[in-house]
Amino acid sequence: MDKILITAHSGCEGTGIDTMDSIEKALKFGADAVEIDVRVDPFGCLRISHNPLSLEDYFQKNPLADVFDRVISTSLRINFDLKEEAALYKTLNAAHDFGFPTERLFFSGAATPELLMSDPVLSQRANFYLNFGRVLKHVYVSRKNEFTREAFSLLMEYPYIIFIDKNSPKPDVYFSDAVELWQKVYAISKTFAEKIFADAIRIFQKTHAAAANLPKFLLWTSVDDILKACNIPLSFWTVDEPDMIRRCLEIGACNITTRKVQLTKQIINRYAG
Repeated sequence: MDKILITAHSGCEGTGIDTMDSIEKALKFGADAVEIDVRVDPFGCLRISHNPLSLEDYFQKNPLADVFDRVISTSLRINFDLKEEAALYKTLNAAHDFGFPTERLFFSGAATPELLMSDPVLSQRANFYLNFGRVLKHVYVSRKNEFTREAFSLLMEYPYIIFIDKNSPKPDVYFSDAVELWQKVYAISKTFAEKIFADAIRIFQKTHAAAANLPKFLLWTSVDDILKACNIPLSFWTVDEPDMIRRCLEIGACNITTRKVQLTKQIINRYAG
């Protein structure tokens, strides 16, 4: 089995989200990478924060430089979960200024396919786990005139909805009502769905991203099979359940982002043995 990366999600192992404690746990339990949320505060400082905050609250968050200082002397990779596109170049430049090599830099979140296609050099400066939902939205916008207004709005809110079966063995509660509405009222033909997926794969390939980043509920759909058949590596978030961790291993995912670093390592070791 090829090595699968374990990325410690922010707040791993019971620590606070967006804290240095989370990074310490990632190091302690031997994660390959740590995921951190990144925003730019009103003064242009990069800070660890999932949500936009008031100026006073931003000052309570660690600057990204603290993370760099802590992990530069280790082998830990960093997955920057960008919460705003404006943070991308600032984060990338800061990481290179600290001396981080390309192989230790991973970006997810707000990195868009439009941005990666407009600046091909980006994929040479870091590894991008491109959110496949963003790729699908790009396709929907290009085919907007082929949907009703209501269907387009639903797709933009739930980009994976055309691939979700409400009777899946692992239904996602958040999507259940929307999926039922889609299948009753806005269902499209299988052929058209295949065209959408083909467009999405072409766009993904043009970005030269390192992997497709997928939410864990897609582990129980055909999406992963289609992407694997196109030689697109798969990264899943946020996978804390044993059966889902094992499913990631079965399909040969390249990365698991998890809050349960110890559990994930135990399952991987058993699976490899």
